[in-house]
Amino acid sequence: MGTILVISNPSDTPTRYGYHYLKRFSRYAAKQGHRIIFLSTATLQTFRDAIRKYNPSLTIINGHGGRKGVEVADSVLLGVVDYDPELGKKIYRQNPEWMAGRIVYLFTCNAMKELGFRLIDYGAVAVAGFRDAFIFLSEEHASPDRDHLAEPFFISLLQLPLHLSAGNSFGFSTNATRKAFTYYLEKAEAENQTEQAKFLNHDLVNFLSIGDMEAKLS
Repeated sequence: MGTILVISNPSDTPTRYGYHYLKRFSRYAAKQGHRIIFLSTATLQTFRDAIRKYNPSLTIINGHGGRKGVEVADSVLLGVVDYDPELGKKIYRQNPEWMAGRIVYLFTCNAMKELGFRLIDYGAVAVAGFRDAFIFLSEEHASPDRDHLAEPFFISLLQLPLHLSAGNSFGFSTNATRKAFTYYLEKAEAENQTEQAKFLNHDLVNFLSIGDMEAKLS
């Protein structure tokens, strides 16, 4: 069984959805015997402290992503030194080496433009995320647990950590995510839900996984 670090702060509408679904995942993974560390108010210091104390084999970060960094509630928790056009800010300190020896899931937009590859350069075992915006549809005034429009997008996203926590390889788990997006895409097309199909396809083609496809949680 492995140790899983999940970072998610419900600071706005997109991250509230991520928070809801990652809480669901965390309950499942805990029942499988994994140790779950869930940080909802992460800062750079608490992120570093959690890594040092728990040494997670899987790290999941839900926030807003750019090509150079990942931001959670206005704090860049992971990144490389440079100006990030998607985040609209300059990153002055970098820490990609913190992910060395780990599987990383960047539950954000844009991070696989560059950051995911840099994490591999610094020793991450495997990384998955999106090279463009992650886009989902939602029902107006619906809470995440009752939003049927958003559900296919997030159920697809969860396949990667769900399958990893069930003992499957990184490659198998990332393919499960692609299969889920494809299933819901084809379902939307069959029901003539053209906008839903459009964005499911967008997310499918922009989902990227790199690194050791045989890696498993340990």
